[in-house]
Amino acid sequence: MSGTKRKIKYEWILVIALLAMLIVSCKEETVTIPEGFGPIDIPSPGFFWLVQPWKDGKLMTIDGWGRFAEIIFMGPDKIRLNQLFNFPRTSLDRTLLTWPEAGLIAGTSGKVHHIIAVDEQKTKSHVPLLSWVHLESPPVLLDAGEGLVGYKYASQRSNDDVRRKLFVYNYKEDRMVYESPEEGFVIGISIVINDQFALSFQGSFNGNHKEFKYIFYNWRTEEIVENDLTKAINSNRIDLIINPLRNIHPARRYLFGYSRILNKRLKITWDEEYSDIKIILLDYLLPKGKRLDDFILSADGTWGTSLVKGYQGLYNEMLCKRAFFHLDDRYPNGISMPVITEDYEDSPWDYSAFVEHPVHGLCFAQEWHKNENEKDQLYLRLYRMDSVLDEINKGLLEAAQAISKR
Repeated sequence: MSGTKRKIKYEWILVIALLAMLIVSCKEETVTIPEGFGPIDIPSPGFFWLVQPWKDGKLMTIDGWGRFAEIIFMGPDKIRLNQLFNFPRTSLDRTLLTWPEAGLIAGTSGKVHHIIAVDEQKTKSHVPLLSWVHLESPPVLLDAGEGLVGYKYASQRSNDDVRRKLFVYNYKEDRMVYESPEEGFVIGISIVINDQFALSFQGSFNGNHKEFKYIFYNWRTEEIVENDLTKAINSNRIDLIINPLRNIHPARRYLFGYSRILNKRLKITWDEEYSDIKIILLDYLLPKGKRLDDFILSADGTWGTSLVKGYQGLYNEMLCKRAFFHLDDRYPNGISMPVITEDYEDSPWDYSAFVEHPVHGLCFAQEWHKNENEKDQLYLRLYRMDSVLDEINKGLLEAAQAISKR
């Protein structure tokens, strides 16, 4: 068979498979979920804790001395840890954020914020707001070019618990450049969504009840904008947990959230004008009784992973498994069928990341523990996205064959 004929045949198989998947989706059933593809477990040469994306085919973590450290791949099955600036060298909270495009790393210990600006060769530990009535939120990168990061605080006092504080710090110049007003500031910034606005939420009182709504906010000018996207989020009462590459990819114009009205996990897409809103319920992707959690995304936004909840252990304990999705317009609703792993996981807040491995290509990496000889052994676990894509294509072909036999 010639190359052209093979290509045409493959394209027709793909069309039939996608049509089959769409038919199954409309019936609110589920396709057969492939399992069994194996992970790669790489023994760790030392202690590490939490994994986040980094640049140049590396990962960022925290080592056993409380320092920010790179995970560097040495061939197909070895890694080494490389600490950065021997900093902060303290007991850190379970918070690690990275912005590879800015060379920025952030973590906290109590009231103290720690950051490394790698490209500027600068480190900083400081307390923007020493307050026992405010809760600290994870920082947000506001402007990588200028070197601006925002520190966010929310009041816990019952009579003004929508009041917030925002500090903007220039890490390139080591100076605080903005502090929100003492009174009346009720806006929390989630993530910068374009060169003018950040997706944010605004608090208010309606009688004795606290209300929040999502807005576009420009902290430089204090301009507030509402559009079709924010209206869709607010009308469906969607909860958004947003950090870098978690649940939202502004460049590819989609986000994942949980609707309190529908009690369902969903995906929202929009166009370049923040209109043409599409809301996709994700129930059809999973077997009955299972539900998705938050999504971790690859840097280019073409891959996502979420924990699948609803499994029970021998003692009725709640367990979960991991699902991978290919996010591409060739699939109905821009999301593939899931590929679900075999191993159970128990992770209340998932610090894992996609990474471009020098040998295995794009992989998903996570901290993994095994009990061996009555000792806890630490590994870096990798799942290859090439293998996941093979499983997806195989599942599509099986779905198409099943439809053709009906």
